Amino acid sequence: MTLQFKFSYLILVAAAVGLLLFGACDDSVNPPSEPPETLENAYVQHLSNQINGVIIPAMENYQTKMTVFQAAVSNFGSHMDEDGVQTLREAYEQAYLAYQAAAVHNFYATVNQGLVINTNLYPINTNLLTDLIEQESYHFNTTSHERANGFPALDYLLFGMNDVGNYYKTDSKRLTFLSKLVDSMKERSDALVENWSGDLKANFIENGGVALGSSISKQLNESMVYFEEHVRENKVGIPIGRLGPNDTPIASDATKTEAYYQSLVEGTDRFALQLVKAAIEEMEDFYLGENADGKNGQGYDDLLLAIDQSSIDADIKAQFENIYESLDARKTISGDDALYDSIQALVTLFKSDLFPVLNVQDADGGNDGD
Repeated sequence: MTLQFKFSYLILVAAAVGLLLFGACDDSVNPPSEPPETLENAYVQHLSNQINGVIIPAMENYQTKMTVFQAAVSNFGSHMDEDGVQTLREAYEQAYLAYQAAAVHNFYATVNQGLVINTNLYPINTNLLTDLIEQESYHFNTTSHERANGFPALDYLLFGMNDVGNYYKTDSKRLTFLSKLVDSMKERSDALVENWSGDLKANFIENGGVALGSSISKQLNESMVYFEEHVRENKVGIPIGRLGPNDTPIASDATKTEAYYQSLVEGTDRFALQLVKAAIEEMEDFYLGENADGKNGQGYDDLLLAIDQSSIDADIKAQFENIYESLDARKTISGDDALYDSIQALVTLFKSDLFPVLNVQDADGGNDGD
């Protein structure tokens, strides 16, 4: 072999190795447009754990807490003293916290039950609420009740006056309204469990893949819509003066804080911050595939690891921790933008990193998380 031939041969070998290395690096940054077979095989296990380990337990826990709350309301009718009020408020808090997890899964069965619009639209219209109580005309599943319904109405009914016990003692219509309202919410929680545990359960598991309309696409897209609208915006952005995909500045308004009347009574947003945290924790639970007992099953983190995207997984987990740190550092929803920004950063990671590598289309038309 001549020297010139050896030299040419070495150049060809080096070029081939370089192309192989470049291709390997390129695949790690831009994964194949079609998921690998190992990921396809993981979908059934993933969806089974999502519905059996995360979604249905969240619905069942909400149903259980509403059952306790309903019993507390019934007991309150004959115990309108300070202890009765405290028992009622404690049951209300536990039900409201449980609702936060159920609301994250606001798709399929839940959307048919009008879970969010009939359970947690705030601020309420106190004049409308007063009129409904006086008229004794209740239609809790209609749009006419949306601003005098659910937990925001309960927030006012349990914290909106100086002497709660006397408020109910002096007008029996108020207790009747309270009872009917909680009964309607309990019935809706029953329907959610029934729907998710019926035919929907098998359909959810069998609807694999990542195409639009698949269970994975539906869960990721609908949960992000809820997260952006009802966690980032309603719970944090609107009270502090930030709104929408373009972060339009608006006037801050503390009266639009979740659990507003309880915050007035307590002089702190303690419970409002707990409600935010409960919603974040459920987002983290379905990402990790973790159930209410802390058992870690198949989650979106496992799908990322199956396609060698551990860095994205690490970034998402770190951002959840950043949100918790922001929550723990404040006593009010209002204040600086740190909490809002940390929540927005998670949106960006989901829509700009998680969606593309799983080949899930962002149904709202963008993937930048703005």
